[in-house]
Amino acid sequence: MDNSNLLVQASSGLERLMGGSGPGGTLKDSTVAQVSAYIYYQANVIAKLTSSKQFQNAFTKTIFDQINDDFGNYVDALARTRPKSLHHVYEWKNEFKPSRSMVPTGKGRRRHMFINKASVMEEGLPLVIRPKNSERLVFEYNGETVFMPKGAAVTVKRPGGSAARNQFALAYSRFFSGQLVNTSIKNSGFQSLFNSRLTKAMKLPSNIKKVQYKFSPNIVRSQADSALALAFGGAL
Repeated sequence: MDNSNLLVQASSGLERLMGGSGPGGTLKDSTVAQVSAYIYYQANVIAKLTSSKQFQNAFTKTIFDQINDDFGNYVDALARTRPKSLHHVYEWKNEFKPSRSMVPTGKGRRRHMFINKASVMEEGLPLVIRPKNSERLVFEYNGETVFMPKGAAVTVKRPGGSAARNQFALAYSRFFSGQLVNTSIKNSGFQSLFNSRLTKAMKLPSNIKKVQYKFSPNIVRSQADSALALAFGGAL
C-alpha cells in the first residue's frame, strides 16, 4: 500500500478527537482537539504531496533541466579541447537522433541522408557506401576527384575517425557516475525550493490556532489542499 494512504488512514483516527469526542464519546478538551487538528492537517499535507504526480513532475523537471544544461556545457567544453573526439555529436544536427539533414557536398545536389551518423561514428562501425542514384561513386579525396568503377562500393573503416569511438559514452559515464551530477542536482535549487515551499504549506492555519472544542475534518483537508496549491504554484 502507498505510504501516503497509510498516513491518511492513520490520521483518520484523529477525526473524532478533532470533533471534541474521544472513543468513549465523553472527552471535551480544546487542547486535544487542537493537537489532533494540527497533526491531521500536517498528515494531509504530506500525504497529498508525496502522492501527487504533478508535484513529482514539477520537481523532476527542475532537476532535469539543470542536469541537461550542465551536461550540455560539460560536453561542449570537452568538444572544444578535443574536437576530433566529439565532432559527431554536433555535425548536421544529429545529436544521436535519426538525422534528417542531407549529406553536405561541395557541388551537385544533396540527395542522401546519413540517418544514423552520430551513433555509427560513436560505435566505430565500418561504413559501406554504394551508388544509389547513379551508376558510380564520385567523390573528392586529398583534393582530387575520384571516379569509382561502375557499381563499386567504398568501405570506410572508421567514418568518425579513431578518436571518436565511445567518446560520448565515456563523457556520459564520467558525468553521471561522479560528483558532477550531484553538483548539478544541488545547483538546481531543488532542496532549498522544496524546503521553503513545504515550510510554507505546513504553516498552521489561523483557525486551528484558536481555542476550539471542535474542528471539521473536511475544512482541515480543504485547507491542506489550498496551502499546497498556494505554496507550489498550483502544481498540485
